[in-house]
Amino acid sequence: MTLIERRPAMLPSLPALDQNTSGHRVVAEEFAVDEMGGDFLVYISIPFCRVRCRACPYFVNLLSPRDPRGMESAYVSALVADLERWASYRRWRTGRVRAVYIGGGTGSILGTEHLRTIMSAIETNFSLADDCEITLEGNASDFTPDKSRYVADSGISRVSLGVQSFDPDTLRTIGSPHAANQSISALHELKRHGFDNVQFDMMYNLPGQRREVWQRDLEQLGELDVRHFTIYEYRVHEGTPQQRLIKRGKVPQMLGTSAPAVQRMYEDVVEAAEQAGFEMYMFDYFAKPGYENRYNHWTHRRPDVEVLGIGPGAYGLINHRRFATAKNTDAYIDAVRRGEHLVTFVSPQMTARQRRERYLFNALHYYSVDFRVYEDAFGTVLLDDFRDEMAELAADGLIEVGPDAVHLTGPGRTWHRRLISYARSQTGSPRDQRS
Repeated sequence: MTLIERRPAMLPSLPALDQNTSGHRVVAEEFAVDEMGGDFLVYISIPFCRVRCRACPYFVNLLSPRDPRGMESAYVSALVADLERWASYRRWRTGRVRAVYIGGGTGSILGTEHLRTIMSAIETNFSLADDCEITLEGNASDFTPDKSRYVADSGISRVSLGVQSFDPDTLRTIGSPHAANQSISALHELKRHGFDNVQFDMMYNLPGQRREVWQRDLEQLGELDVRHFTIYEYRVHEGTPQQRLIKRGKVPQMLGTSAPAVQRMYEDVVEAAEQAGFEMYMFDYFAKPGYENRYNHWTHRRPDVEVLGIGPGAYGLINHRRFATAKNTDAYIDAVRRGEHLVTFVSPQMTARQRRERYLFNALHYYSVDFRVYEDAFGTVLLDDFRDEMAELAADGLIEVGPDAVHLTGPGRTWHRRLISYARSQTGSPRDQRS
């Protein structure tokens, strides 16, 4: 058994999501919605894309620009009604929103008026912290001058674009819905309207991607003056079109994660980011000072922060219970029209031990765990709760125990990054929707 797979290696033993047999009643019976609320996050699922990328394993509805069924309008109406119903409970009336993520799918696919409707519902029904960050996830091809102008003038404070690469041949190979120059155009259009908090998602070890192509991507990224970017190693999931194309020899097979060429690609980005003034403040997340992702800050660095996930395919965390909504847009709309929340899966309440494990795993994404934050949250001492695990990790040279915190060492950072990758491969969780 490898270090990554051993229980002392800090993979949290979260309770499984089970089929909800209580229907709509689960909200009142299990979520304690009449209690006082605290800080929380809102995740809003927009389950639409124009095309499906070849390796995408996630649930989306393909929405044509003509939209003959009127799905976009029907969905936005249901989403706002559901949001208003959730916001009517005391738990959310008395709580405070620290960050909102509008993702999917493709958040930016919505028409400007529909985005305006959703933003109005958020701002009207919830109490937003003064520094609440609202992220719109999207595709570069959606940012028309009109939509860019609206985003710049709205309460949206951050835009996240799935760029992947600036190389046209690479984008064609992965079936990207945007052209190479559209990412650059979208960035310039947003900046023209005074909006500069734009982040790019980049991918490496793409099929047939040579190291020099990746280096050109990094050079282009440095020249564009983005404030935040993330990197992801390309993955091909079972049953996707890309997997079939690779099996038939139509698309090149990627190299393994541990291949020297892939490791050099990772070293390239770390070096390029440092030279361009970025800090890797958490694994694979790079920011200019002051532009760190606040949604991730609250999900990873703060213990037990709740996530109100709204919409089909959304995940959440309420009253120490994980929950998820069916990946079925029609069923979601029907449930809302009946005056119900669609909660399809729900977990048992996490034990005290599971809450601690979950927090420790998440906090180490930022390389350290503060003793005071841990003690304030749980009323216990981290080094007592995880005495054997900390001793093992220290003996393996993966952590250092300081007077105020546990810190990952250099080898420890490599270990935990691999642990994160392993956990993602087991769950298939969307990148910014962890619960």
